[in-house]
Amino acid sequence: MKEHHPLKIVKNIDNIFKATTSVNKVNDNTTNVRQELNFVEVDYAVLIETVHSFLGFSSKRRVDPRLFWLIGDTMLRFFERLDEIGFYLIQQNRTLARDIGISESSIKKILSFRKRFPRISMVNPTISWAKYRDNKVSLINNNSKV
Repeated sequence: MKEHHPLKIVKNIDNIFKATTSVNKVNDNTTNVRQELNFVEVDYAVLIETVHSFLGFSSKRRVDPRLFWLIGDTMLRFFERLDEIGFYLIQQNRTLARDIGISESSIKKILSFRKRFPRISMVNPTISWAKYRDNKVSLINNNSKV
């Protein structure tokens, strides 16, 4: 099993994301750590930009819950890519909340929602996001009005 190293993402004074990791990863001679961290920095910037663009669509009064599924899926795919190269993000919800501009609890609810509904086709667009967010929709009744 591949060892996973902690990863922290910070913003520098120019609002550019920088990734840092433990010295143990630096001592791992099997990979180019700086190259991996550069990849993470770009990937994370794309994640934040993508989520911001999705949230721009949510300014309407009634938001399609599939939009939040896409946001959660985008986040989970980023975490999977980190895992593949041997990292895990320290305080992931806090970091995402800081850079996206929404609360940690919102991040947690979006991720939980996405994990609960593994396929976007399982999300009924006629049911409000608030019902999904508040966990009032189950897999059994998600195709009917609640």
